[in-house]
Amino acid sequence: MVEHVAHRKKRQYDPMSPPQFPAFGTVPILPHTFQIVLRLSRPRTWTFAASSFILGYTLAGGTSLFQIALGLAVAGLVTAATNVVNAFADRREDVVNQPSRVFWVEQIGLHGTIISIIALYAMAFTASLFLGPLFMLVLAVGVFNSIFYSARPLRFKARPFLSLISFSGAAGLAFLSGLSILGSINLLNPVFLLITYFMLTYGTVKNLPDYFGDKKAGTRTTATIFRSISSAARFSGILLFTPYLLLALFIATGLLAPIYLADFGMALIFTMIFARMLKAKSSQEFEGTHTIGFFYAISFILFTLVLSSPTLASIIVVLCAYLWTFLVSRVSMDSRVENRDWEKPRRKNS
Repeated sequence: MVEHVAHRKKRQYDPMSPPQFPAFGTVPILPHTFQIVLRLSRPRTWTFAASSFILGYTLAGGTSLFQIALGLAVAGLVTAATNVVNAFADRREDVVNQPSRVFWVEQIGLHGTIISIIALYAMAFTASLFLGPLFMLVLAVGVFNSIFYSARPLRFKARPFLSLISFSGAAGLAFLSGLSILGSINLLNPVFLLITYFMLTYGTVKNLPDYFGDKKAGTRTTATIFRSISSAARFSGILLFTPYLLLALFIATGLLAPIYLADFGMALIFTMIFARMLKAKSSQEFEGTHTIGFFYAISFILFTLVLSSPTLASIIVVLCAYLWTFLVSRVSMDSRVENRDWEKPRRKNS
């Protein structure tokens, strides 16, 4: 009886167990570097750059399916490489925050990690050869930002304000890459400014679940600069509301069409998230809020896409984005776990 209970508790979280596919059973990851890298690359997060790229490409008037396919491939590859670099660079913090991620990084080692990162960036640059020199220029800036967001000596994420600017590039630079394929880049594009700033504010949310681990490791983030996690949550929630002020300004001055008023409907979801943030106390509760915040963030970008181009093609893009996110979530192909069972006090068997 005791052994059965212990086994059941262990199954709640085991960092050494491979992900469970709903239909195909257990897939052995440990012997396969490719599958480990795929988990570390966090496919769910590719949606940010992919959606922003399509938004920029659509606003520029692009229609080529070939260019869209290559642009999406580059967006996914660079985001994947960013996440692998981040996983390797954050091992000290992840001993507390995400020990499963440390385990996966150790399985492929330094050599495997470097080879994987180089391969991902190399494939991205190869695909960019067909998208023009301006696209390649934006990609070069994106790769620089991708590497030094986590890696030393620059390590942007170690500087709270600079980390938000760097993190916003996941949407902003992807949007510019979509514009660049058609031969121009407009840094004053109001949609570019809106989604870039939106991504900047969202960057504070992802730091909340890691508050205690980052605090222990002495890492300065937009959360750990506050003495308590509740103060950090309040700051994050207030900042996350400010994109709506920017949106209102753009509409009032005529920089954005009145149709973008519909974006204010997303504020209802924001209100729910903010309420959860104020109630959350533990890392696990903040991780759950972060998961909802993730869907809120990609929904804001995707809904803006529909408002910018209310066509059947945009609806299909939205459906595909949600389907992709749902599928990779269902197979647990992510090195960031939500249920942090190691933080729960263990009960002694009597």
